[in-house]
Amino acid sequence: MRGFGLFLLTLVSLEAFDYHLIPQKVTEDIYCFFGKPEMITKENGGNMVNSCFVKTEESYVVVDSGPTHEYAKQAYEAMQKIASLPVKYVITTHTHDDHWLGNSFYKQQGALLIGPREYEQSIAGKAYSMKPEQTRISQIVSKDAFKGTEIVPLDQLVGQSLYKFKEGGVDFEIKQLVPKAHTTSDLIVFLPQKRAVFTGDLVFNDRLTSMRDGSIIGNLKAIEILEALDADTIITGHGRRTDRDATVHQKAYQREMKEKVLEAIDEGVGMERITETVPMEKYKNDAMYKALHKRNVLDAYSELEMYEEEDE
Repeated sequence: MRGFGLFLLTLVSLEAFDYHLIPQKVTEDIYCFFGKPEMITKENGGNMVNSCFVKTEESYVVVDSGPTHEYAKQAYEAMQKIASLPVKYVITTHTHDDHWLGNSFYKQQGALLIGPREYEQSIAGKAYSMKPEQTRISQIVSKDAFKGTEIVPLDQLVGQSLYKFKEGGVDFEIKQLVPKAHTTSDLIVFLPQKRAVFTGDLVFNDRLTSMRDGSIIGNLKAIEILEALDADTIITGHGRRTDRDATVHQKAYQREMKEKVLEAIDEGVGMERITETVPMEKYKNDAMYKALHKRNVLDAYSELEMYEEEDE
């Protein structure tokens, strides 16, 4: 019977979606699982997002739990090979589901879940509760990748008021910088002692950002605030660049788009012609240019059509 039990466990293991997660050390005691610079697909199981963790003297603190329960489970197993420590806190940077659908795994381990107020209002609130099968991720990835994934409420909600805690000798500061940037729920996680900041999707690199739920004006303002922190390590929601210049590429892209769209509006270009007027072809070799650039220009046009300087 024992041999048969081991056989069943082997079968279950073989059936599980393998994310091939290997933690990369970013700086002292900070690690990330870096996602691929591509869209969510069945083949990648949603592994196109950065999920990171901070090793403290007493526990791990996770920043963004990833796209599925299975992803979080495999991430946790990889973390235990570095040090056998519990996960004490999990911080969700915003409400896009590739960043938080792993929360249910960590909740089962007893972790405290921290995240934006909008999560409770639009995802897990009583009046607006979403079911796992209604999420974007669930519609794309395989059943093996998504199995066990649940939506769980957060334990601590954070808005534009600074929220701070200390864990294992490390200070964590969490705050929403502007009302609307990549989304209306973007939090940063700043570690002043380590001069490191987690930006969530306020910043992308290795690929273009998506502006479908955000504000180009707000995102540029948030990047200015991030840069004023003068952090040595800037860890983004997507992309492997983590140095002081990690914000530069996206800032240049969005600044140029803002200028070109405003020029086009002044010249009377309508929405039907704006994407051909603002192709920004120097970015055409960036990952996901074809998938996202035209939509970004349309979103920028919709926002900037009624733009006034005082809006900033």
